[in-house]
Amino acid sequence: MGGREIQKETLARVVVAVLMLGAAILIITILRHSDSNEDVNSKVFAALILFVFFSLSALPGFFLIKRRPRLTGLGVLTIGLSAAAYFVALDTFISHSVFVGGDAAVWKLAIIAVVASQASMLLSFRDDSDTRRIDAVVLGSMLALALLAVLVIIEISEPGTEIGRKTWAVISVLYLFGALLPPFLRLAEAEGRS
Repeated sequence: MGGREIQKETLARVVVAVLMLGAAILIITILRHSDSNEDVNSKVFAALILFVFFSLSALPGFFLIKRRPRLTGLGVLTIGLSAAAYFVALDTFISHSVFVGGDAAVWKLAIIAVVASQASMLLSFRDDSDTRRIDAVVLGSMLALALLAVLVIIEISEPGTEIGRKTWAVISVLYLFGALLPPFLRLAEAEGRS
């Protein structure tokens, strides 16, 4: 059994433990805070939706660890940020029953988790045969993603800033273009070599 297999088993055990802990905390919280059946049902449903969302944001972290073992740190960070964002959002929802405007920290953490997720996704799909051009496109996409995250966090922190819709749109398109382009560049380069 090699070191990488031990790491995967350890990570799997940690994830199982976190899921068990999360389920226990959710059950205790629901039982402790519920006044009516409707209240319990809405909180369970909210917990489920949050779990699905943040599970999806953690998934690229697992892919990154599997496909690019040298980037395990970023993969673990992505999983950790997604788990933290889930628990913070869940606690906020159960405490307030809604996400009020004053919970900017919850939104910021969620944005950071999603950005880490997207970065992990981009890096996990990198191929060893990628050319510098493909690497440059991925890097450009990650820079656009980081800039988009900074703008969103600024807007959350100081609502009404004069960022402008065109700025949002252009940066979003640059990110999407950079995220979608590499597979097609690989195909084009493979055809060019054959």
